[in-house]
Amino acid sequence: MNRAMSLGPAGRLVRSVILFATSGTLFASAARAQPSWRTLDDFLTRGVRLSASETAALGRGETIARKLPTGDDRDVAVFSAVQIDVPRAFLVERQRDFARSLRTPTRTQVQLFSDPAVEKDLQGLDVTADDLKELRSCRPNDCNFKLPATDMERLRTTIDWSAPDARSRVTAYAARRMIEYVTDYRRRGNAAMLVFDDRGTVHSSDAFAAMLRDSSYVFSAVPSLGRHLMAYPQDTLAGGVEAMFWSQDEMPHLRRVLRITHATVYSPPELPQMTLVAAKQIYANHYFEAGLEVLAAIDRAVAGAPSDNKAITVVSVRRYRFDHLPSGGLLNIRGRVTNGLRENALADLTRLKRESESAWASTHSR
Repeated sequence: MNRAMSLGPAGRLVRSVILFATSGTLFASAARAQPSWRTLDDFLTRGVRLSASETAALGRGETIARKLPTGDDRDVAVFSAVQIDVPRAFLVERQRDFARSLRTPTRTQVQLFSDPAVEKDLQGLDVTADDLKELRSCRPNDCNFKLPATDMERLRTTIDWSAPDARSRVTAYAARRMIEYVTDYRRRGNAAMLVFDDRGTVHSSDAFAAMLRDSSYVFSAVPSLGRHLMAYPQDTLAGGVEAMFWSQDEMPHLRRVLRITHATVYSPPELPQMTLVAAKQIYANHYFEAGLEVLAAIDRAVAGAPSDNKAITVVSVRRYRFDHLPSGGLLNIRGRVTNGLRENALADLTRLKRESESAWASTHSR
């Protein structure tokens, strides 16, 4: 059933979360000015600049998605939104079931890390024959993998690349380093994030902080999450549920990417009608210097519905900082990647709506 959005208190709350999620991904001048939007429609029209047809589609229960301008040309940001006719608590319960919610059609592998991380968490990790060839030739400033120079040196000096067990030894090395890294990150947070020496020298913690600075409303609209993203593990979120996981992701127009992600499900006290699912990238072996995905579920007032609200608006913003994406001409990788990410975001929210409403209907049809 399609229901019209109310622009009362729930509408203002939706406006606040979209303001948080799209901050800085719109344009730097808007972020500096921090404009005040009186209604959700006003914000979507003048802030996100949705067209009339997009706004109408959202109101009808359709999924909308669009790419967003960014303050740094290395960044790609995608906004998507949909209305889902289930209670927020139901969606949140399913999102907190990480073993299920982290599995998506574009992930060929996903595995949660134990606390503490142990060897069995990396069962299924494999270094391909092509990976082995590329890793063998890795040098600082000339490597197809995002690695510190120290790891390049250790691989070069400790692996007998001509031995029959070279592939298994490199896989074991990668697993051991991932366990060490997750353990160190849990202890020191952003200070433990890696330095990449594949193309120049990039501190991934600096790249993440710079990406957030271009999203300044993270700190103004939802300050508790902003603090946590920067000050973990010293900063904790009351009532939040967290997980670390690794995955093999099939990204549009890109090679398969191994990523390590810190996920958080959290209902901020400053916005009690909203729950956030934040996925902070702490490592990717290709392309990405930083990444942050935020899914926000907000109670939605429904005209003619009973007081126990059973509808939500879900907003997603995915933002990535790439090391190098040629644009224009025959090598317009940036354009293809951005369009692919938009299509992926659209498909993911459409699937979330379908699966959530189907699960809710089956639960309450008995």
